[in-house]
Amino acid sequence: MEETTGLESEHLKKVLSFYPFEVSNIILQSSRSGRTMWEVETEEGLKILKQAHMHPKRMLFIAGAHLHLLQNGLPITNIHKTKRGGFCIGSDGYAYVLYDKHQGKEVIYYNKEQLEKVLIYAGKFQQASEGYVPMQESKIRSRLGKWHKLYRWKLQELEGNKRIALSFPDDVFSTMFLEYVDKMLARGKRALQEIDDPYYDQWTKEVIASNSFCQQDFTLARFAEIDDAVFMKELHSITSDLPVRDLRIILNKVMKKMSVWDTNLAIHMLSAYDSENSLSEKQFRILWTDLSFPHLFCAIAHKYYLGQKRSWSDEKYIWALQNIIALEDSKEEFLQSFSDIYHEIKSNSGGK
Repeated sequence: MEETTGLESEHLKKVLSFYPFEVSNIILQSSRSGRTMWEVETEEGLKILKQAHMHPKRMLFIAGAHLHLLQNGLPITNIHKTKRGGFCIGSDGYAYVLYDKHQGKEVIYYNKEQLEKVLIYAGKFQQASEGYVPMQESKIRSRLGKWHKLYRWKLQELEGNKRIALSFPDDVFSTMFLEYVDKMLARGKRALQEIDDPYYDQWTKEVIASNSFCQQDFTLARFAEIDDAVFMKELHSITSDLPVRDLRIILNKVMKKMSVWDTNLAIHMLSAYDSENSLSEKQFRILWTDLSFPHLFCAIAHKYYLGQKRSWSDEKYIWALQNIIALEDSKEEFLQSFSDIYHEIKSNSGGK
């Protein structure tokens, strides 16, 4: 961590002057992906000031959701109001929020017991999110009813990347990509057909009516384990979407870390979630559809052919693609065993 100096320090002091705290020190904690965080020492303990390169109205949408979760009893850090009662500050294209700093045991992807706690938390998060009515000025983000458009866009881009790969016959990444892309396109097209099921539209309408939301990016870095319980240190972002979005993201992340799809671990995680927020058979089928869509394969191709990760070597891209191919291959048996796995999840969770 580094101490702030000069103009930056003066700007931060001005931002913090809007809050009812006496500030004794400001230390840079992290800066990446358009977000910078500082540790702020006050007479009431340590706080975190977060700066995000986003419209303040978008931050208001997130901050309002944070307060909503807190008021509904979810274990999440306290977010602070300004002296005038606001929950975020806008300045020069940036938005700021201030919340309490909490320290605890790191939550990691390779700890089965912690993963169970995280998935139970995810179920509670979903229930606590219901009934959220954003403040009028908020700029909302929603993917409800947009899955068809999203799937089509990703498949079209995958077709485009296939054409690019064909023009680079000596490129190792492209050769490996071409060996697998047709299989992924076929799986993606099947998933697109599956969400034509009328229940997708029905559930979408139900979620719209519930005023609930998901995390925009479900990652364990936002959590700490305090007194043997999972606690959310920061609400990074949110979007309105079907609850299974969070499940698809965390399952894919966990399995990608292990380079293989572990069906038993997936059942364990989904049973934990279902014990708190029970899903119906049709809802689980939509999760299976989203897991079958090649989100990870599309993402690595997008990064490679658009040069998004300029710091990555060719070897790192090739390793990442190999990892995703191994994961998607090992996922097949899971995807094809829906009925058996669904009944096992319900048996473990006590659901119906």
